[in-house]
Amino acid sequence: MNITIKVIDNDQHREGITGADWYVDKNGDLQIRVSKMSDPRYEMTLALHELFEAVLCHFSGVTHQQVDAFDIPYEKTHDKKCNAGDEEAAPYRREHMFATAAERIMAGELNVNWIEYEQELEKL
Repeated sequence: MNITIKVIDNDQHREGITGADWYVDKNGDLQIRVSKMSDPRYEMTLALHELFEAVLCHFSGVTHQQVDAFDIPYEKTHDKKCNAGDEEAAPYRREHMFATAAERIMAGELNVNWIEYEQELEKL
């Protein structure tokens, strides 16, 4: 499996997705997309979260289709401050939680202010 990580404009995500996304393409390669942000450290921190989440989902048998089936309707009915992966019903909750732990470690090492980072994510 090849892995491609790209930083893109927020309006260039797949339908129904904002901020960050991962999926396995028709060739079986992992595609990760994160939105352009004001600080490249934010983009790398978010990309790391997506990478960890995708890899953990892959090896635990959770597909991007299952994640999308949960996330896309969730995003339409919940506040931007809520994250679908935090919900107990999320099929990838465990993987999301581990990815968030890695994301926080990266943010700390890069001296990212977590509150400012989250505020920018909410605006996407």
